[in-house]
Amino acid sequence: MREDEVAAEEAWSVFRLVEEATMSANALKLRLALQAVLALAVTGCGGDATAPQASSGPTTLAVSTSVAADPAAVTTAVVKLPRYQIDPAKIFVAGISSGGFAAVQMHVAHSSTFKGAAIYAGGVYWCAGLEGAAGALANCGGQTLPTNQASYNSTLAASIAYLDAQSSLGTIDPSSNLKGQPVYLWSGTQDTVVNPREMADLNSEYQHYGANVRFDNAFPAAHGWESPNGELPCGTLGSPYMVNCTVNGAVYDSVKTWLTMFLGPLSPRNNGKLTGTLSTFDQTEFGASPNVSMSSTGKIFVPKTCTQGKTCGFVLAMHGCLQAESLIGNRWVTEAGINEWADTNRLVVLYPDTIASSAPGPTNPKACFDWWGYANQYDPNYALTSGLQMSVLYAMVQRVTGRP
Repeated sequence: MREDEVAAEEAWSVFRLVEEATMSANALKLRLALQAVLALAVTGCGGDATAPQASSGPTTLAVSTSVAADPAAVTTAVVKLPRYQIDPAKIFVAGISSGGFAAVQMHVAHSSTFKGAAIYAGGVYWCAGLEGAAGALANCGGQTLPTNQASYNSTLAASIAYLDAQSSLGTIDPSSNLKGQPVYLWSGTQDTVVNPREMADLNSEYQHYGANVRFDNAFPAAHGWESPNGELPCGTLGSPYMVNCTVNGAVYDSVKTWLTMFLGPLSPRNNGKLTGTLSTFDQTEFGASPNVSMSSTGKIFVPKTCTQGKTCGFVLAMHGCLQAESLIGNRWVTEAGINEWADTNRLVVLYPDTIASSAPGPTNPKACFDWWGYANQYDPNYALTSGLQMSVLYAMVQRVTGRP
């Protein structure tokens, strides 16, 4: 067992002792702090706490009621992933938490393909370096919580140096592709899982490469993905990590914000029965397996017009830790609030899925996407185009979009 895995096991042992202890006020605080820290260590951030977090921030923000649209028609059979007519100028990636870190990797490594990114509670490219789970804990905004901001360990400079080197070597697409691309960033002020300073570093990184960034970082949100369909109030930390927030008493819609950045003016959101179809597709033909901690199946939402040969856009949407289908069912897919906009704006949305895994295979007990190199026990190329899990995911993108 590697040193980082041993450290992670020891940390979880401490956490279990806290769980077994009497929950005094001080013990509860310790539990929440350990929980947030350890969620990042080997789970790639996703959190495991269920207790609501105190809200603070702008007084104009308040808790909203979730507004959920009727679900799309769902096909029960597992289908082979089809190809659609996709506009190469409208291919985007989005992700939350571990999926946010992985989305940054995907965007940077394949910046010739992806024309924009939406990142929720992620962090800078290659933040874990070559230090495995221990590096992810120390370097990716999880070990230093907002209450201990002074000891935050920024890896921005190392990230930029590595990105520049790999761009020069051709192991990722040229970094110059990022210039002018729209990038949306979300970080809640109450996020105790990924330090908001990590997202501030990501904001600086994208600006360094000339991206057109919008940074939503004033909402008193806990760790999670924000949409009107989210079932948890804005400041609540817990499963399924889908929150809804308001501004000036009105429901906020972060998805609308970034889709407008990507596409321009949008057709109205479908708040009724969706006309598109949500299908289950086979991930194994692309190399998904326990070796890369990926499920045998994923989901794809396809608007009716896209099945009829119309040219459409595309979004690769990646969940966070503890949000795999085996853990929360379809709630990531149906509460993300992407399908409602995709249905009326001709966007195909691909939702790849992960599985939990443990030694002797990848150590990924909470089904995170790979952003520290867990695939095949350890993959030092995890953030490059040759990364094991990266290659599986990109092969799916190539199928749907027809990219070479």
